[in-house]
Amino acid sequence: MSSTFTIPLRLNTRQTTSNDGTISADNTGATMISQQVAIVAAAAATEVIPAGSIIHSIDGYLNVVGAASRAVSLTVNGVTTSVGTLTTTALGKVAVAFTASAAVANLLANVGAYNCTVTLAAEAASAGTLSIQYTGRNANGTITPYGSGYTNN
Repeated sequence: MSSTFTIPLRLNTRQTTSNDGTISADNTGATMISQQVAIVAAAAATEVIPAGSIIHSIDGYLNVVGAASRAVSLTVNGVTTSVGTLTTTALGKVAVAFTASAAVANLLANVGAYNCTVTLAAEAASAGTLSIQYTGRNANGTITPYGSGYTNN
């Protein structure tokens, strides 16, 4: 069974500590999401994340090693930016090494007003799973949920 929600998905306490039914103040953030895609030898891997998202990390879970690294890029509204590399020469969990630049940091902090395609470039032998951790937000980067301020009558 699965459930579908509109992002940003907010987690909040239901009521105050007084337990009198009063809804607590909105003081929480949006939830973090993780998407996975298979890493297949000699093939690129892609996954689309929603506009406005902040990318926390990208990790490879490698069960077959390769001879080199795979480039990681983000494509937003037709513009592709190289953001780092995934070293594929060791088994296990391997974090993407992000490029140290303001442009990359800004893109990771908010992918922008369009959906973002995360691409792991092809490499001859490595295989496993690519995992992308991000917080889904509104296209403008805010976390105000849809329908905020509405009441049921």
